Amino acid sequence: MAIKSHWLRVIITRIYRRLLMVYQFFYSIKIRLTLGKNDPMVFCIGFPKTGTSSLDKALAILGYRNIHWPRAHYKPKCGWIEYIRKSPYDSFSDDPICDFPLIKEIDKAFPGSKFINTPREPDSIVRSWENYFKNAPWNIENEEDKKVLINRYKKYSDNVLKYFENRPQDFLNLDIIGGEGWEKLCEFLDKPIPDVPFPRKRVKKYKSKR
Repeated sequence: MAIKSHWLRVIITRIYRRLLMVYQFFYSIKIRLTLGKNDPMVFCIGFPKTGTSSLDKALAILGYRNIHWPRAHYKPKCGWIEYIRKSPYDSFSDDPICDFPLIKEIDKAFPGSKFINTPREPDSIVRSWENYFKNAPWNIENEEDKKVLINRYKKYSDNVLKYFENRPQDFLNLDIIGGEGWEKLCEFLDKPIPDVPFPRKRVKKYKSKR
């Protein structure tokens, strides 16, 4: 029964990812027609479940041509760097943008870009992951899975902070879960602060479980 349940989650996830790619295709046409492109580009390199959806929404409010979870993480034949170069977007977040080797490639391919990391306490990431991905193939099933996730996050965070050390003009550590928002973000991007609250996506939904 567990095997059947796993493959059902896999099938549903694949269908969802394909539908998301269709949506992103039409969304790319819309933003070409309605929004001007920002320069420099912004790459949101926060680990999943650290406030990346909130940051994505915030950048949309600021007028960026943003995309969250590009191509639903299906790698294009041309490769990610060429995909980014040819895409209409100027803001990217979630997988695969939070892959550390890719971050280094992006940094070299697009000099002058802005990188934003979103830190979070590891135990809090685990609780959010359990809530959000409970029906996904990559859900947490036991204590070993939790340890693996925490170790992944710590290693990733250490790599990112070390790589961007002493580069405040290019890199921002934005603690969205801890309450940071418009003031720090807009100063970094040289944008006026919007007259709307900073978006906190899914925070209320999972607040009682964190």
